[in-house]
Amino acid sequence: MKKTLLATAALGLALSAPADAQTTLKFVPQADLRILDTAWTTAAITRNHGYLIYEPLFSYDSKNEPKPQAVESWTASPDGLTWTFTMRPGMIFSDGTPITARDAAASLERWSKRKASGTTMRARMAAITTKDDRVFEITFKERFGLVLETLSDAIQPTFVLRAKDAEPDPFTQIQFKEVIGSGPFEFVTAEWVPGVKAVYKKSATYKPRTEAPDGFWGGKTAKLDRVEWIYLPDPNTQVQALIRGEVDVIEIPPVELLPLLKRSPNIKVTVLDTMGSQSFFRFNANHAPLDKVEARQAIAMVIDQAQFLTAVIGNPEYQKTCLAIMACGSPNETLAGAASFAKADVAKAKELLKKSGYANEPLVLLDPTDQHILHNMAVVMAQLLREAGFNVDLQANDWSAVVTRTARGDKPGPGSPGWHMHPTWAPGRVVASPLTATQLRTQCGLTTFSPTPCDQELEKRRDRFFAAATPADRKAAMDALQERFYEVMPYVISGQFLAPKAWRDNVTGVVNASEFVFWNVEKK
Repeated sequence: MKKTLLATAALGLALSAPADAQTTLKFVPQADLRILDTAWTTAAITRNHGYLIYEPLFSYDSKNEPKPQAVESWTASPDGLTWTFTMRPGMIFSDGTPITARDAAASLERWSKRKASGTTMRARMAAITTKDDRVFEITFKERFGLVLETLSDAIQPTFVLRAKDAEPDPFTQIQFKEVIGSGPFEFVTAEWVPGVKAVYKKSATYKPRTEAPDGFWGGKTAKLDRVEWIYLPDPNTQVQALIRGEVDVIEIPPVELLPLLKRSPNIKVTVLDTMGSQSFFRFNANHAPLDKVEARQAIAMVIDQAQFLTAVIGNPEYQKTCLAIMACGSPNETLAGAASFAKADVAKAKELLKKSGYANEPLVLLDPTDQHILHNMAVVMAQLLREAGFNVDLQANDWSAVVTRTARGDKPGPGSPGWHMHPTWAPGRVVASPLTATQLRTQCGLTTFSPTPCDQELEKRRDRFFAAATPADRKAAMDALQERFYEVMPYVISGQFLAPKAWRDNVTGVVNASEFVFWNVEKK
């Protein structure tokens, strides 16, 4: 009851602004926007914010082919070690200053030190240099065959910021005094109320590409005057607001209320991402008990994905079991090494836990209460872990707080922001490749995002996958990579699911991307 009242109050505040002649889309995002630095986090809410206000260097179209976005053209030397990129002419930041190759190079430098695909490319890179106002160059120490695929990363996009915004330490979060973008909308800082709403307005300076929008690529024409993100953590409040026409779109409507939405004549319920998302639990492996592989394997042994998904999602239409670390339905799907973890075995879990030397210390499991899928995951996992003998400390947070806490590796304990586990998910197209699967990184001394286990052998097998010259070699490398994954268990997979979007039927022009994007969208 308290959450519902708070959500209703938030809705009233968000909708209290006086009406005007502008076309405004009211959108209920999956979480509260707290972090504006798109390179500093992997949180989808921050990435979606970035897509509104920034232009990436490259993007994927609906066929998952890499295409230039802020870039006009490029060339590669015959030996593949020098790549030259020319920026589109006439691009302007929202403050009226021109977008130059220096801005692109500085943004790429920062991005390549933070993102999974970027760090993979950077390990083979010699330098990023600016040749003139429109041209920058990437040189490599060794040939890297996935340059365009890396620069087109749709989930960790190569957004173009002003050079002066991108040049500071990439491992320190940018605290923006003003947000200057390069994309189709502008962030209205003065109207941003964390915990309530974020506001965007059509950019007066953005110059879109001339091609029709296709996936995340093409002409990004802003046809809306304003976009308002209305944060409503209570699922029932979200749904009732959509039915009554108080909001226009829900990014991730609660699965249990989809039948109600489908019965409403003015609501469309649509799955944009047909591969779906893989759900998993990330580990802080810096501290006991999860510094021991046996403890991590014990956690994997408590999960029966079919039963877990039934409890978390509860609709066979939107769920399926998946033990492949590269997502089921992707070209790299394999079952290598997974057989031992196909079914839950609590007795085996207890045996592994004892072998790890577990001393009954509290296991801090973060519970994102404002995301219904993640909340359900945390509650179900807490019960399974207790049955296996873990002393579980389930700590309620909103998702923004979880993202902030998990970016650090503090030791858990009384009064500490430290943690051991948290639920999350990633789109299947991200989990489809070792290039983009951030959670698969096990590089020793890695300072990017969650403190994952250190395992150089798994990293070597990732490199073997990138070096594979034939489909057969790639298949063998993928099998070996997944076998090592199940030996060291850097995280645990809990299944795969579809997350439909819901919007009112007066919202048109929704692009065929796997996420709800705001360009080309109109409200009748």
